[in-house]
This record gives sequence, C-alpha cells and structure tokens, in this order.
Amino acid sequence: MKSITKTTLVMLLTVFVVSSIFFSTDSFATAGNELPSKEEFLQMVINNGNYVKYQQDFIKSEPKLVNYLRDENNNPYGYIAQFEFEYGYKEKEIIQLASLLTFTYDIKKKQVETLIIDYSKSYSDGEIYVRDYAGNVQTSYQVDANKNLKNYLASLTEKTEALKKSNDNNATLVDNYCWTCTKYEEYGGTYEGMCQTVVGTACLWGDKVPYGRLICAGAYIIGCYVPPYKICAEGRWNTRCPVEGFKG
Repeated sequence: MKSITKTTLVMLLTVFVVSSIFFSTDSFATAGNELPSKEEFLQMVINNGNYVKYQQDFIKSEPKLVNYLRDENNNPYGYIAQFEFEYGYKEKEIIQLASLLTFTYDIKKKQVETLIIDYSKSYSDGEIYVRDYAGNVQTSYQVDANKNLKNYLASLTEKTEALKKSNDNNATLVDNYCWTCTKYEEYGGTYEGMCQTVVGTACLWGDKVPYGRLICAGAYIIGCYVPPYKICAEGRWNTRCPVEGFKG
C-alpha cells in the first residue's frame, strides 16, 4: 500500500512538473506573439543594417511616419516606418527628388524588412520604382498614378526650361552643349488629404505576389505623396559635362 501510494505521488509530481513546463512554454509563446511597442520597433529599425547604411543620406533624422500594419479586419499585426532620404541622385541633375526608405515589422516573421520607394527617376522617365533593400526593382508605378506629383513635375519643368532659356545667350558656341546646375532650392514633401493615415492598411493582393504585403504597405503613399525635392535655381552652359556620380 505504501509502495502504491509512493508511486502515485511520484507520478502526480511528475505530471505537475511536466504541466508546469508546458504551460510556462505556452505562456512564453503567447507573450512572444504580442506586438512590441512603437518605441521598441523604432529601436529595432535603428539597429537594422540598412538604417545604418543609409542614415547619412536622411533628410531628417526622425521618420516621416510610423504607422501600424493592419490586416483585412483592421487588426494591427506590425508596424511601418518611412524615412525621407537622398537616393539615386545624379550630380548636377536639374531636379532631384528624395525617396522613401521603408521599414516594416511583421509579428509573425519577427524581423524588420526594408523597402525603397524610389522617386529619383520620376522626372526623367515618369516611373516610381519599388525596390528591395539591395536595390532590385520589385515593381514600378507611372507618375500618372499620382496626379499631385504629376502636376508638381509639370510646374517644375516650366521653371527649369525658363531658366535655361534665360541663359541661352551664353550658349552661342557649338561646343557649349552641357547645362550645369550651380545652385539648388529645396522644397519639403507634402501629403494629399488622408494619405498619411492610410499607409500600412491592408490591400487585397498583399498575400498574392512576392513582397506583396511589404509593397502594399508602402505603395498607398505613392498615389498621394510628393517627396521633398531640389530644383536648379542657377546654372550655366559648359563646354565640358561633369562626370556624373550616382548616390544610392
């Protein structure tokens, strides 16, 4: 009888210990699925290698926005942060548009991912490119999709052409063929309407294409955002073109 009682107590103790371990692990897993605070997310971003890589090119140290990532039911499942930065600039270009370095955190993946919304070619070829952290193009959008930006670029074209014409009297020689900008004016970026608040909300195709959710999270901004830009304020015609450097 004593032997049976002793055996029963050992078994009960074993079950208790195993149960304690199981529930502790389950509790830990639940805690691990909790969304970190925005401060913790931003700290993860600051520690990210791509943040360190591009930090010197930031227009401002603080992010342009920090929003929740939300699913189709409007439930938050992560974060998105965007920084305006100089990317893809060619030296002496007449118009230089900033781009958006985008970081997201998905609670399921538990890692920070990077995306670049590249506006640098918006003026020259009318395209906004969405790139991965390595600069590879994932998709692109025509500037026409952003009426606000399209109108801005049209007005900038008028200004730059007027500047060139005012200096045409200096281009009397055949060899004077290269326009060089010597001074830029800077303008801040703008949001149209509710643009800032919808960045990070769900879209229907987010799970159906590679990088879908990541692209979707940042792409909403493309339709209503005008990035900061520099426009040539002074320039001259030169007989020799400068060697173009590429930034980004």
